[in-house]
Amino acid sequence: MRLDRSRSQGPGPHERRELLSRIPGDWDGDDAGRRRILLLTSGLGLGHVRAAQAIEAALSDSAIVHTLDLWSLMHAGVARAVHETYLSLVQNYPQLYERLYTLDEHTWRQILQSESGPPPAVLEVLELISKIAADVTVDSPRNAKYASDKMLFSMLYSSLAYHADSLAGNGVRARMVVMKWCWLRLIRRLEPAMRRFEPDVIVSTQMIPAAMASYLKQRRKATAPLIGVMTDFGVHDFWKQSGVDGYCVAHESILGSVGPAFPHAVEVATGVPLMPDFTRPLSQGDARQELQLPQSGPIVLVLGGGLGLSVDAAVAALLERKDGPRLIAMPGRNVNARRTLDVLVRKHPGRLHVCDWTDRMDIYLRAADVVVGKPGGITVAEALACGRPLLATRSLGGQEGFNIAFLQSHGVGGLVADGELLDRLAALLQDPAALQAMQMRAWTLGRREGAQRVARLAVDLASSSESAVYRAP
Repeated sequence: MRLDRSRSQGPGPHERRELLSRIPGDWDGDDAGRRRILLLTSGLGLGHVRAAQAIEAALSDSAIVHTLDLWSLMHAGVARAVHETYLSLVQNYPQLYERLYTLDEHTWRQILQSESGPPPAVLEVLELISKIAADVTVDSPRNAKYASDKMLFSMLYSSLAYHADSLAGNGVRARMVVMKWCWLRLIRRLEPAMRRFEPDVIVSTQMIPAAMASYLKQRRKATAPLIGVMTDFGVHDFWKQSGVDGYCVAHESILGSVGPAFPHAVEVATGVPLMPDFTRPLSQGDARQELQLPQSGPIVLVLGGGLGLSVDAAVAALLERKDGPRLIAMPGRNVNARRTLDVLVRKHPGRLHVCDWTDRMDIYLRAADVVVGKPGGITVAEALACGRPLLATRSLGGQEGFNIAFLQSHGVGGLVADGELLDRLAALLQDPAALQAMQMRAWTLGRREGAQRVARLAVDLASSSESAVYRAP
């Protein structure tokens, strides 16, 4: 089984609005100049990076592109330590992680952009995070930049420890000082990185670097048009920044989500940017042949995102029925889940296949009949683009809540409660007409040219910039 320079200021607000409101159409790139486009992303979530890669691929013949990951602005050892802390939080403390996501979305704006302190619930969560971070080793890669971050990493988590008697006064103020210091420190590093590249347009696939770029624009440190690209089927509050000129959203039903507080910003329903192979997915027969899978019989693809969340538990549940479907599982970077799945493969030879990460997810999705797994934005968008419904066995809330609501409201999947997955999936697979109708709804909802549409929009804006998009402070 083969599974495996000196320029003028650029367009003003009215010109930008006119350009942003043009819904991109077909584009061969022949009439595009070699403009400079900066892509901002965050490697903490693989979906944001994947979206940036898709846009870069769409721009490859039409612009000079530079991709900047938020984590490259940190000491490499500290960045890895933060990643390890995040992974430990998600994998070992799922209830705590869900608490973070169930906080009101305005909380993050309050923490980073207001003078008031974070609510007690946030401080309690940060104390537990500090305990996780205390067990993480910060290594020192040779010649790594930003060595002082190691001290700041220790200071941040030790100062964020929660104590009931310090929720007011100096306790909260000290925490706010450290958190805002970290925030501004990253922004100060982003500015020269942006200045060196001198972009005509900035495109961000994650809300944190978008907010940082917006901060610089508000202070006239940057004047390039800024486009925010959504990778989820909803708009989180922190995306709503006054420096963002336009938003590329996942679906037409989301238009208007930014709200009247930002009348200058235009929303365009481009679809989530996906890799080029999603533009024309293979037929199911061709996909199964490519993977050397049987042409007949149901196949379920079990995904957990880059973190491999709940993949092993979902697979174990689905294997309880001896007459159940063939399964393909992808545990991502979850080493523990991979070990569990390897044991299950030996117990169920021929029925379960475990695969590592692939850059041809389109083939696996088309080969399957149904997708089971974590409802990340990219996963949902890829499944819909391939005409496949998605049953979510777990949602971390927050932006994944947007995705669950979208799936449910359009009748192409949704959240399945614990203990109901077997019956829900069996009922769907035993009713070919219902399954086909759901697949057709998914195909109709899918947007397969999001990357090309975002690229066209960026090039249109870049082509209207004739000079220096940066102004000396």
